[in-house]
Amino acid sequence: MLATRLNQIMKAYINEGLERIEDPAIMVKQYMRDVGEQVEKAERDLLKLMKKETQLQEELNMAQQLIKKREEQAELAIKADNEELARRILFNKKEVWNEMKQIEQHSAETKKKIPDKEAELEQLQLKYDQLQERQMELIVRVKGVKENERITAKHEETTLNSKATVQKWEKVQDIDLEIEKLKAKMQADG
Repeated sequence: MLATRLNQIMKAYINEGLERIEDPAIMVKQYMRDVGEQVEKAERDLLKLMKKETQLQEELNMAQQLIKKREEQAELAIKADNEELARRILFNKKEVWNEMKQIEQHSAETKKKIPDKEAELEQLQLKYDQLQERQMELIVRVKGVKENERITAKHEETTLNSKATVQKWEKVQDIDLEIEKLKAKMQADG
C-alpha cells in the first residue's frame, strides 16, 4: 500500500517535471524530423518497388520472347528430323515458361504493394504538412506571447515613470506648501 502510493507520487512528480521542461515547439520539430525520415524511407521504398516492377516486366518480356524463340527452334528441329534436339528445346521452353509464371506472380505481388506504399507515403506527407502547420501556429503563438511581454514591460516602465513623475510633483507641491506657510508666517511676523 505504502509502496504503491510512493510509486504513484514519484511518477506524478517525474511526469510533472517532464511536462514543465517539454517545449511544444521543440517537440514539434522533433516530430517533423521523425516524420520527415519516415517520408524519405517511404519514398525510397516506393522507388524500389517501382524499379522492381520495371525489372520484372523486362524479365517477363524476355521470357516471352525466349518462349516464342524456343517454339520456332523446336519446329525447325522437328522439320530437320532431330527429335532429341526438339525435346531439349521443348524442355527448356517448359523451364522458361515456369520461370515466366513465377515472374508474373512476383509482378502481381509488387503491383499490389505499390498502391499501399503510395497511400502510406500520402498519409505521411499529410502528417508532415499538419506538423508544419502546428509549428507555424506555435511560432505565431510564441511571437504573440513575447510581444505581449514586451508591451507589458513597456507599460510597467511607463507606469513606474508616471509614478516617479507624480512623486516629483508631490515633492514640488510639498515644497510649494512649505513656502506658502513660510510666507504666511513671515507676513504674520512681519
